Amino acid sequence: MDKEKEVYKTALLLVEHFSHCNQRGGLGLHSRIFSYMLHPEEEFVAAGQSQAVIDGANHHLEHVVPCAVLISEVNRLINKGMPKEEIAELLTKHWKIVIISKEEAGHLDGKEGLNLKTKMPEGWQFETGDTFRRLELAKINILPL
Repeated sequence: MDKEKEVYKTALLLVEHFSHCNQRGGLGLHSRIFSYMLHPEEEFVAAGQSQAVIDGANHHLEHVVPCAVLISEVNRLINKGMPKEEIAELLTKHWKIVIISKEEAGHLDGKEGLNLKTKMPEGWQFETGDTFRRLELAKINILPL
C-alpha cells in the first residue's frame, strides 16, 4: 500500500466533504474527522516521536498542524476557488501526527506554555509554511519511527 497516495485520496474526499459542509453553513465539520477518516491515523500519517517518548515518558498523539488549522485553511482555500486537487496536496503535506510526551504536549498547547493548541505560530502560512514549525518553536525534536 502506498500510504501517501492513500492520504492524498482521503484528503481529496475531505476537501469534497468540507465543500458540502460549507454549503450547509458549516454543519458537519468536526476536528476529529481526521482521526476517523484514516484509522488508525498513526499508520498513515505518523512522522516520528520525541526522545522523551523513546526514553519511556507517557505519550500523547499530537497533530503537527492542529486540526482546527487544517479545517480553517482548507475552507479558506475552497472559498478562494483553489482547485480541489491543489488543496488536497497541501492537506496531504500538513496532515501529520507525532508521538510526544504529555509534558511536551502541555508546553506546546497550554496557556502556561506556547498556547498553540489550535493555531500555528504567527506568520505561518498554509501554502508555504514548514509543517513542523510549531514543534520547532517548542524545541521538540522529532526522531523517525
